[in-house]
Amino acid sequence: MSLDLDASPVVLAASRLARELAGDAARLEREGVGRPLLDRMAALGLLAVAGPPDLGGAWPAEQRRIAELLSGASPDAWFVWFQHGPVVRMLKASDNADLVAKHLPELCAGRTLGGVAWSHLRTAEPSVSATRVDGGWSLSGFQPWCTGWGLTDVVLVGALVAADSEHPERVVFGIVAAGDRPEMTSAGELSLAAMAGTATHALRLQDLQLPDADVVLLTDREPWAVSDQALNCNVQPSTFGIAMAALDLLAEREPHTASLLRPRVLELRARAYRLIDEVDGAERLDQRLSLRAEALLVSMEACTALLAARGGQGMDLSEPAQRLLRAAAFQLVHSQAAHVRTATLDALVA
Repeated sequence: MSLDLDASPVVLAASRLARELAGDAARLEREGVGRPLLDRMAALGLLAVAGPPDLGGAWPAEQRRIAELLSGASPDAWFVWFQHGPVVRMLKASDNADLVAKHLPELCAGRTLGGVAWSHLRTAEPSVSATRVDGGWSLSGFQPWCTGWGLTDVVLVGALVAADSEHPERVVFGIVAAGDRPEMTSAGELSLAAMAGTATHALRLQDLQLPDADVVLLTDREPWAVSDQALNCNVQPSTFGIAMAALDLLAEREPHTASLLRPRVLELRARAYRLIDEVDGAERLDQRLSLRAEALLVSMEACTALLAARGGQGMDLSEPAQRLLRAAAFQLVHSQAAHVRTATLDALVA
């Protein structure tokens, strides 16, 4: 199906919002993203885009374009918005029909805001474990990254279930209420060089109870990790959004330099999205990783060029040049795992 993104109502809504966010990005980074902005996103349908069509879900190309627009306008606003998406997607695919009926309409409508707390599962030694208890699971450990703490209503937590005589290692994901309490407390807000306005905290879990009724997914760890790694080989649309925002600003001051860099960004973007749309997600992983690494480095180049063109004034915290460069640097570690890190370093030395 051919989709005219320029005519898509939800993309148009995101484009209008992005124009406003671009002028407010410095304040959002300094003071933090607030719930009123997220409520406005919800009213525009932007919190539903990862959901099913009957709840406002959008086509993949629309979702990518929205991510580009938001990330280029305000990286902080984009990142809080981005964390809501995995909660919607995992619930949409869940076999727990009662849980889906309870949460998915509320999340898509934006009456409930979601966040995620399972990045530790991408490491060699996951730091949150789940132990079987009567009627559910008990979760304990340290989750180093949870964005939107204090803004979100629910959190999608993930934990490692140790192997036993009947099962290999497994992973369990579930929906829990957000907010500090004895069994789930903030270990402190992270002092971030980029995305400082996203209310990102580390969390400590101590016997956090996850009833079976609130389990979104329970599956063997190995096939889940293989699927997650394959998905993570793709370029994040935010990488292109930040690069294109930098090029638009660069064109105002150094149009020749922008004209040389822009075709590289657009060509990489076209190839990356064509792979996503036309090739099975488990195939051509090396090519996907190579494209992701190249896109990360080209985005850094575009933002570096913008800062060089802006000169000393570009270092003012109110200026977009250094903010976009820091956001591009953040993309180097965003959703990063060992295979992404290796591909990026290989691209650097090549």
